[in-house]
Formats: sequence, C-alpha cells, structure tokens
Amino acid sequence: MKEISQQFIKLPESELRVMQAVWALHNTGESNITAASLMAADRGLSRLKLTTVLTLITRLIGRGYLSSEKRGRSHYYTPLVSEADYKAQAAVEFITSVCNSSPCELISAMIHGGMLNEKEIAELQTMLEEENRGEG
Repeated sequence: MKEISQQFIKLPESELRVMQAVWALHNTGESNITAASLMAADRGLSRLKLTTVLTLITRLIGRGYLSSEKRGRSHYYTPLVSEADYKAQAAVEFITSVCNSSPCELISAMIHGGMLNEKEIAELQTMLEEENRGEG
C-alpha cells in the first residue's frame, strides 16, 4: 500500500465510512470487494442507494484511496491506503491543526475530558517506557 503522508486528504465522513467497510472486508481476507458487498457489510451504507455508494467509491478512486478492477460485469475494489496509515496521518493532521502540534495537549484534553481511564493511562505509560527503551 502506498504512503499518504505528503498528499494526505482527510476524508469526509461518508467516504471514510466506505473506506472503513473496505478495510474491514480486506482485513478478513476478502479479495472480491464490490459495492454490494460493502453495502451488505455496513448497516450505514446499506441505507444508501447503490448509486450513492458508487459515487463515493468513484471519489475514493479519484483521491487515490481505492483501485478498481473490472472483471466481467462487476467492479472489484482494493484499498491503496492502509487503515493504520490513514489513522496515523489523520492523527498528525489533527494534532498539528487543533493541538498546536503538541501531542501532550491532545492527551491532556483526553484525560481532562474523561476519555482515558486509569487502565488506558497505564497502557500509555507502558508504551512510552517501551519506546524510550527502544522496544517500540
């Protein structure tokens, strides 16, 4: 899968929903991902018309997030950007634009907003300690 760092495009919620369904199917080993299989896999997408889902897919292809292969009468889609890469770039974008490029501001906001419990804070401490020791 390709790197997205320099040409990162934050996806609108509707397109992100499609990508999340693609990633979920892809992560289960599914290689024949169609618009119909996406709609069947995601309740939110199943409420949309097929033409709407196809329009979202076309946008994702244009943005470089999906590739399309026509076999017979069907189009099959493959992710070109991994979910992990997207999440990492979205986090960097968020921290840069909202948290003044300070990850500490983000974590502080999460703690004060009640988003992290004691167990999660301990997990973060362990990750940081492992990273400092060169284990991460």
